Amino acid sequence: MINRYFVMGILFWGGVITFILLTARRKSRLHSAMQDLTGKRQKIGLLLAIVMVIAVCILPMGLSPHYNGTFSNWRNLYEVMTESILEGHLYIDYGDMDPELLKMDNPYDPVMRKELGVNFHWDHALYHGRYYMYYGIVPVFLVFLPYRILTGTSLTTYHATQIFAALFIIGVFTLFYFLAETFFNRITWGMYLFLSTAVVIMSVWYSVAAPALYCTAITSGLCLEIWSIFFFAKAVWGGMEDRKVIPCAFVGSILGALAFGCRPSVALANILVIPMLAEYLRQKKITPVLIRRLAFAASPYVVVAVLLMVYNYVRFDNPFEFGQTWQLTSADQSSYGDIGSRLDLIKIVNGILQNFIAFAPFNEEFPYLSFNGVWVNFPILLLPFVLLTREEVRKKLREMHLHHFVAVLWFAPVLITIITVVESPWLLERYHMDLYWLMGILCYIVTGVSYGNTPERARIRFSRRIVLWSSATVFTCCLLYLVPWDANLTAYDPEILDEICKVLMLGLQ
Repeated sequence: MINRYFVMGILFWGGVITFILLTARRKSRLHSAMQDLTGKRQKIGLLLAIVMVIAVCILPMGLSPHYNGTFSNWRNLYEVMTESILEGHLYIDYGDMDPELLKMDNPYDPVMRKELGVNFHWDHALYHGRYYMYYGIVPVFLVFLPYRILTGTSLTTYHATQIFAALFIIGVFTLFYFLAETFFNRITWGMYLFLSTAVVIMSVWYSVAAPALYCTAITSGLCLEIWSIFFFAKAVWGGMEDRKVIPCAFVGSILGALAFGCRPSVALANILVIPMLAEYLRQKKITPVLIRRLAFAASPYVVVAVLLMVYNYVRFDNPFEFGQTWQLTSADQSSYGDIGSRLDLIKIVNGILQNFIAFAPFNEEFPYLSFNGVWVNFPILLLPFVLLTREEVRKKLREMHLHHFVAVLWFAPVLITIITVVESPWLLERYHMDLYWLMGILCYIVTGVSYGNTPERARIRFSRRIVLWSSATVFTCCLLYLVPWDANLTAYDPEILDEICKVLMLGLQ
């Protein structure tokens, strides 16, 4: 008797094989039609693709009861913080402060807390006898507070992650279309769709598995940063009238500045503004009027910086302290001391190697994968470094005045890694979300330029490889999503893994 796993497996693998055959065949329009949204067919195709990708990324976010509000835990911290603001204070008052916690010589020592058996709220900041939230405050004002005021009910945290992830996805597709239209309009329709999809899912897959709190902060930063880069790119390379350039850059500045109040490590991507500003000034004569306009465009950075420093000072008597020092978590970070004492060159080098090329052996159980370094998880991100060995690609980047932008795109993930190593006691897979999207932009730009410099006879083959590689990247994301970790769905219900494995193995295991 044929069991249901065999039937479902045949349907699944049949679909996969059909998909590969349709997308990889030489005569597919994916590899012959150029990206062009002036046609109705491509507009509809793009809209459907974006809707499908958003659905795939946000619908599974509500599956794990650890994240969807079913179980009460610290992951509702944004909701609690919203109520605190409505009550008129920045601290969080649960009304259950354990006096023994406050009597400890060092309440930030996790070993001593466990030995003494004190009660405390996990992953909160504790300072002068009060709990605080050390996650960025901006998401509270962007979505949680407006929702609470308008509806009278709290926004479940993972829903905020869904909103930010959806806007980030739209932002990637929008930015990539603009870049292709501006710099390499001969990119194929398939390369645009599949590379955009791969970069999007690669960037947010962890938030799909563990959406609340940690990834709320990260996805909000990603959302603001991708749109910030788009508006800056539009101002510099969009061929806009002078009267429209500064307002466009002003919007980019607001979004980029607010990212510091979401996830500071993601906001470090604001260094991309430097090469874009240099390119803009290269085309202009510097005058007092221009300087005033640029100062106006950059003013949101100053305003937001002052507001965040005031916010930090009111809470922690230090304008540069976001609360990380006072965390009640699995490491004592109050003992870190000044930043100079943490600049350990060996630790930084090891951290860089771990972040990019660490390899963990395959597991014996499905889904077999473990979390590795960025390039090991997604080898497609090595593609820019391979393509940049071609002199004609480097020459083309210089001709388009993109070489400085590309250089900073290469440097930004290294900088973010260094800061993370210095500021954090460990490197986690979710921290890779700070890097994937930036390295994805680099991959997209270099691939697009390289395709334009590929001989005509080899372009179809080039496009087919990119489409297949992008598809493999998405498949890898699906497997990583299934790794039991961080209270995600498969950690909560391991039987789901067994069911999926039986389908993939046609019920023969």
